[in-house]
Amino acid sequence: MKNTNKLNPLQNMVTKPKRLETRLIIWVTGLCVLQALLFGALVYQLTAQSLHSHIGDKALAVASSVATRADVINALQTPSDLNAINVQIEDLRQLVGADFIVIGDENAFRIVHPDEDKIGKKMVGGDSQAALKGKRYISVAHGSLGESIRGKVPVYAGNNEIVGVVSVGFLVQSIDPLILSRSSEILIWGLILVGLSILAAIYIGQRVRNAIFGLQPDEIARLFSEQDAILNTVRSGIIALDPDGKVRKLNQRACEILDKPTSIINQNLTLNDLLPEHAEFLLRNQRRKIVGFELFAADKRLILSRFSLQVQGQADGILLSMRPSDELEYLSQQLTKVQAFAELLRVQTHDYSNKLNLIGALVQMGKNEQAIEIIGQESQGSQAQIHNLLECIQDPVLAGLLVGKYHKARELNVVLELNPDSLLGVIARKDMLERVVSILGNLIDNAIEAAIRASDSRSAKVRVTVDETSQTLLFDVEDTGFGLGSDHDVIFTPQYSSKSGAGHGIGLYLVKTNLDSCGGTLEIGESDLLGARLSIYIPK
Repeated sequence: MKNTNKLNPLQNMVTKPKRLETRLIIWVTGLCVLQALLFGALVYQLTAQSLHSHIGDKALAVASSVATRADVINALQTPSDLNAINVQIEDLRQLVGADFIVIGDENAFRIVHPDEDKIGKKMVGGDSQAALKGKRYISVAHGSLGESIRGKVPVYAGNNEIVGVVSVGFLVQSIDPLILSRSSEILIWGLILVGLSILAAIYIGQRVRNAIFGLQPDEIARLFSEQDAILNTVRSGIIALDPDGKVRKLNQRACEILDKPTSIINQNLTLNDLLPEHAEFLLRNQRRKIVGFELFAADKRLILSRFSLQVQGQADGILLSMRPSDELEYLSQQLTKVQAFAELLRVQTHDYSNKLNLIGALVQMGKNEQAIEIIGQESQGSQAQIHNLLECIQDPVLAGLLVGKYHKARELNVVLELNPDSLLGVIARKDMLERVVSILGNLIDNAIEAAIRASDSRSAKVRVTVDETSQTLLFDVEDTGFGLGSDHDVIFTPQYSSKSGAGHGIGLYLVKTNLDSCGGTLEIGESDLLGARLSIYIPK
């Protein structure tokens, strides 16, 4: 057991994968060495071919020159005294650097040769017959002195008769040193190139390591797999975008929510392909965070959030997360009720606290009649308003909404009244009720704020009218503000707001998206209160 434990660290060390920079150095160096070897072999081959071709041309040129000499022609025709011609040809051989110059007669018997013992013997190599037939050529053959590159030229007499052949040769073994000397220079440069390649590989390895934060390939693969698994596990739809709207990452849940096939995940997409109606809005002011934004897309209401992606302190795109509103319906309803109840209690507490302070002061001053009168007025006003609401609005959710808005407006010194001709029954469809609450709540909030902005020149007042026919729900919201101007199309865009601050500019956009989702329409006009009048028509 002890021996096994001692071997485990060694085994781990042996099987431990090499780091990325080490792999890069090995790969780049190996590739450069392989390229250097192949390049060296190619250069050696080309150099050898070039030298062989050059030597062959030189041998053929010298042979042609020798074949036209008069003394050579005479020696072949009258071979009585060959010593003189041998001496002259030997001098010429040494002058041109050839290894041999051999002259043979018409039967290929040597009359001139560097080795006097071989004069008179048959020329060897088997490459002289074509020259004796009148051809000039270069050949490579193994002769009496060894393998050589030869230039073969026939010798013609005055009557144009072939009387012999001239063979000028350079031994291959004498050419190899020239090839090696030239190749050695290239080899030195190749080694220098390999050395530079190793340094470049080290530099590239360091740069790559820094670019991937020191992670190794197996770690990167694991992180990618984990990221993909996490994105496809969460119940929210996730869309990661470039600043220009190009989709970087899209999980399966986003495809399900938007009714898109999962096969588009690996395609080149833009936000216009996924959310064409809202792409322009979502790509505006990308540093601004949006949380819990409600919109209508893919025939359903979605709750969407947008966050800016920051990479090394710089904006590098946006991240969208979305879920269908029905998944959050129960929690949202409970939270909305709690918030509305808390807001109502806060407003009533603040209002009644002021009234109690006033009543207490009047009692202390002994003005009991005035205190009783204020108590009666307060009781009559609140009870009358609530009684009117309960009589006109049979739906408890809408009635509660209007009660809450009534107290909010009262705290802000705005008179909110319900048209006495209003009449509305219970809205049976829950999805439509939610949209009506959102639409009416946003319109009343905007009307209250518009009335407050014009309160310096006129009394702040908001009037709400609700009604219905057998086929349609009707809502009118009027205010004493300054109106909505002449350009009615721009006010329903997400970026529009008549107020300052980052939290404004999406109220009327929510009204539009909810109206679109339930097929409703909106008309804008002027109210007899001197402000704007917004009329909503929603088919049942």
